[in-house]
Amino acid sequence: MSSPSDSKLFECESCGNFGFGDGKIVCCEERMQPVEEDRSVSDPSLEELLATVFDMSETEMDICLCVMEGGEQTVPDLAEQVGYDRSSVSRHLEHLVELGVIDRRRRLLESGGHIYVYTPNGADEVSRSLRDEFAGWVKDAAVLIDSLSREKVQAMVASETQDPQWKIYQK
Repeated sequence: MSSPSDSKLFECESCGNFGFGDGKIVCCEERMQPVEEDRSVSDPSLEELLATVFDMSETEMDICLCVMEGGEQTVPDLAEQVGYDRSSVSRHLEHLVELGVIDRRRRLLESGGHIYVYTPNGADEVSRSLRDEFAGWVKDAAVLIDSLSREKVQAMVASETQDPQWKIYQK
């Protein structure tokens, strides 16, 4: 099995889906074709990727690292360590749980009631979860790019003047 750094980007010529792998990826009953690697866009940093694709703020990254490094923790523990209020920490933890980066379990207290405990998920689980989320993001981005192209062409065809007709320029 190839490592993620050895993977290449492939696209299905029939439906436009993307895939990462070693070239043996099949979609629509055909082998996917490699995507050209010549890009004018710089490679993203990890911080840019987490912020852009996964909507992680700096605060959320701090909380995530704290759980990853510290293991099992509660909201009060985390709030004290990172210096944010409990409601903010709790809100960010919910997003991290949704992303599959950390896990939340309910622990019953001997004195009655319960408290939520947050633990880091394993590296393989985090990687798989983030890859799945990223694949969905790429698919949505491709749809936006396609709609942007169609909108531009439609505006150019419909235009009787030389004034910009593309909605994005009118704002």
